[in-house]
Amino acid sequence: MHDSLTKHAAQLARLAMMIRIGLESTEAAIPGINDQLAELATMGLTDFQVEGPAIYCRPAGPCSAYDDSFIVYQAAIIQPGGVGAIVWDATDYEAHTSPPHGEPVDLKPNFLGYERCPPIVRALLVAHAGTLLERFMGDVRLLG
Repeated sequence: MHDSLTKHAAQLARLAMMIRIGLESTEAAIPGINDQLAELATMGLTDFQVEGPAIYCRPAGPCSAYDDSFIVYQAAIIQPGGVGAIVWDATDYEAHTSPPHGEPVDLKPNFLGYERCPPIVRALLVAHAGTLLERFMGDVRLLG
């Protein structure tokens, strides 16, 4: 039994290392993607936004015991700006995502570029960057 646990521990350590290496290489790719998106913005592809899912929520203050408001980070691509997160008050996010939807909201004022996001948000963003880029490129093709 001891040998089996040792073997499982070694497998978990290898898997954790593979995940860490994969996360580091993916995180290293995002600044290059943002550079390419910035080039598209210089060619006139501006005022464009692709919203992804909410990826992180935390108390607005240092502790939820003192304040019951929360901040939501939503994955997004904003042009110009690139891959990053929209920072919402939880109440505003709920109103934004609940039907009926009115006029599109300009997300730029609440946008944080990837490099400015907290480390946990950057780590969570990498899982959604591919889907956001696919949607972005699909929309760009529709434009002409």
